[in-house]
Order: sequence, then structure tokens, then C-alpha cells
Amino acid sequence: MKKSIGGGLLGLLAAAMLCAGCTADEKSDTQELRVGVLFYNQDDMFISAMRQELDECFRKTEKQEECRITVSFFDSMGNQLTQNEQIKQFIERDYDVLCVNLVDRTDAAAIIDEGKKADIPLVFFNREPVSADLARWDKVYYVGADAAEGGRQQGEIFLEYYKKHKDVMDKNGDGLIQYVLLEGEPGHQDAAIRTESCIKTIKEGGVEMRRLAGANANWRFNQGKEKMEGWLAEFGDGIEAVISNNDAMALGALEALDEPEWADLQIQVLGLDGIEEAQAAIKEGRMIGTVLNDAKGQAEAIVQLAADLGRDETPRAISHMENRVVRVPYDILTQ
Repeated sequence: MKKSIGGGLLGLLAAAMLCAGCTADEKSDTQELRVGVLFYNQDDMFISAMRQELDECFRKTEKQEECRITVSFFDSMGNQLTQNEQIKQFIERDYDVLCVNLVDRTDAAAIIDEGKKADIPLVFFNREPVSADLARWDKVYYVGADAAEGGRQQGEIFLEYYKKHKDVMDKNGDGLIQYVLLEGEPGHQDAAIRTESCIKTIKEGGVEMRRLAGANANWRFNQGKEKMEGWLAEFGDGIEAVISNNDAMALGALEALDEPEWADLQIQVLGLDGIEEAQAAIKEGRMIGTVLNDAKGQAEAIVQLAADLGRDETPRAISHMENRVVRVPYDILTQ
């Protein structure tokens, strides 16, 4: 018999659980699949978009494959200890498969070992465990994108805009682009790789760059706005471009630029993720572009893996999968 969960945790589980399809109490011959999905933090604008795509994909799969899928979504609120406790609850309740957006990618080994012990497959997404951890068990998969490719495409957007609008971007005509950089979390592999790949692509394209300042804004809109406000106060019209590791921080920078005292500055802003708000800003001419981090494509791969693994089936072929890793391609979005 599985040990009981304390009243407080049980209440949390009940409050957080959202089910796709029929309830477990309904009698049916249809196979039931129970899936636990854990997000590092749903305040993240991209993760919020992923949540919606996953919900739609699970419902669609349920209809197409005539199986009953119960999905429980949890927000770990940026706390790995909270996420570990949530995973423990799913394991105690004998879920069929867990889909995990890690808070801390270095904590994957312990989660994998617990999953293996209980024989509950794991599909990690968005935050990639180190390769040694993925190799710990053959029922562990990862779905995400290639951070270097995303950064390269960011650089390509920058170069294309520079070629067409050199006088607009190089406002002071010194042959250098003075830029500020909004980075994700300290130590996050995607932040470092996106930055390095983007700047390298721009420089290899023949554009000289001068970094005025950079700071971690932890993928957040409000922190992006706060950092930009400080840089505007310090550098003012000396800033020619803002390069951001994601759209949320870029949109925060745009909000700072919308303040009356800065509204006349011509500062070009570049993001990454392709969320709806960023696409709207591009159409309005407020951002020069972004790179689509395909939330729908990733959700489809996650759900297909979860459906197969949860039923103890060999996963069907998925595009761009190699060695249990699926990398969904990015795409460039500009006017």
C-alpha cells in the first residue's frame, strides 16, 4: 500500500490538478493514461504558452487515439525542492508518465533515479538535463530546441536589418553598434549559448559591436524593464540596440522605451521565442524581429512521447529525434 500524503499537500494536489477527458471515477472500457506535467514557473511567458499548447495537444490526442487521458499540471514556482516534492506525489500515486520542465537542470539525476525505481518514464522539456543524466535510463527523453541555432538566427535577423537600415541602426555613424544585452538566468545553458551564438554570427557577418552593458533578467518582463530603465538613465541615446535572450525581457525593454522621455529614441530591439505579444510588436514596428521557439511543435512531441511511454509502447518515430532527444527547429519572424 502506498503511504498517504499529508492533508496540506493533498489539498495542494487537488487545487492544482486539471483533468483532460473523463474522470477516473467514470466506468469505461477505454484505456486510461495518467500524466503528470510539472513547469518550472508558469509566470514565464513562454512556459505559459507551452501550458496552453500541451493542454490542447493532450485533448486532441485523447480524441484521436480513443484513450482517456487525465493530465495533472503543477507549477513549481521556481523552487526545485517544491518540484521534487510534487514528483514524489506523482510517483506515490503511480502515474503512468511524468513530463518535467526542470527548475534546476543539474537536479535531474535524482529525479531520473526515482522514476526508474518506480518504472515511471520521464519526458523532460525546455530545460535540458546534462547528457550523462539522460543516459541513466532508456525511458528518459528530452524535447526542446537547439539554443545555438536560436542564437544564430537572432544574429541573422540583426544582420539583415543592419544591411537594409544601416543609417538607422548606426545612429552616431561611428561604424560600431553600441548594444545592451538582456540575458536569462545565471548559469542557464540556453542563455549562455544563445548569447554567444548571436554575437558571433553578427561579428562574422562583418558588423562591429560594442557592448555597453549586460545583465541577467531571468527571462522576466519586469526585470527586463527594470534593467532597461537603468541603462537608459546611464547611456540614453548612446544605446543603438537591445539584444535579448527571450521575448519577455525584450518586451520589458520596450515598455521602458515607451516612457515619454525615451519615446523619440531609435533603439532596435531583438527577441527570441516568438510569443504572441512579440509578434504583435514586430507587426507594429516596435521590434525588428524574433525567433520562433515552436511551443506547438514541442508540445506535440511531448504528448506523443507521453502517450506511447505511458502505455509501455516503443515511441513512434518523431522528426528531429536522435538518441532520445528531440530538437524542434526554430524559425525566423520579421515583418
